[in-house]
Amino acid sequence: MSEMQYDWTFDSPAGGRQVDVLGDTQGATAAIQSLLTDSTGEPPAIPTPPDCLITLPAGLVRENYVITEAEVRELTGADEEALARVRSNPLRMLETLLELGTVRIGDVPATSDILPQLLLGDRDALVVAIRRVTFGDEMDFAEIGCPTCGADFSATISLGDIKSQTAEVGRLTVPLRKGGYAIVRYPTGADQAAMLADPKATNAEHNSTLLARCLVEIRDAQGNTKPGGADLAKSLGLADRRTILNQLAAKQPGPRLLEVSIEHEECGGEVPLPLSVADLFRDF
Repeated sequence: MSEMQYDWTFDSPAGGRQVDVLGDTQGATAAIQSLLTDSTGEPPAIPTPPDCLITLPAGLVRENYVITEAEVRELTGADEEALARVRSNPLRMLETLLELGTVRIGDVPATSDILPQLLLGDRDALVVAIRRVTFGDEMDFAEIGCPTCGADFSATISLGDIKSQTAEVGRLTVPLRKGGYAIVRYPTGADQAAMLADPKATNAEHNSTLLARCLVEIRDAQGNTKPGGADLAKSLGLADRRTILNQLAAKQPGPRLLEVSIEHEECGGEVPLPLSVADLFRDF
């Protein structure tokens, strides 16, 4: 059996000839020094990835305390494949995105049992954080129509500039049209899933489902109390239903994705640019 031989050679930067490391030590040293000299210079600019830790606008309630810290991670090619398979179903895509990109809530692993317990605003905050840690803070938009001057233009927005609001995890009191008030709780991911479970349901039926789950009780002007439920949600007047739903949307903690706007520099007009999960992950 012959002895194994190693041929350690590399190309010299001068003329491309090979240098025998063992037989020509001086030449090898000179070649290495030349390579080091040629490779020096300004290092490439590598953007710093956004922080993977975020503070939830409301948080996850656990007994007598609230967990507000969460960790997200960068999405991978395998995650892209998983998301592509469910893209036709917006709710399933959102749930898959959160399950893939969220690592933990406090010290609790972010499982399919935990994530639906979060308020919608907390889930939106996680989606924005996953987008930032995966693609960076900036988003480019082309052919935005300006309602002021009618021109189309391009713009870049910073996701870090999106306004957010906080709220205590608890119940909301909403005055009603004929006196009295409704006591409601903020909707969670589980409520959203129940509301969108039937793809053939109308918007009115979606609203009834959400109110049936989030309406705790009604107290009329005389002090009488009616417990929440499907029957009460359907018996409410249209004005009261809309008032409750509008208040839930307006005071929901979290990033105000639907209120994003940009200025058209050419005319100074303010242009609404509401964002959805599909907008944030439009490249998938």
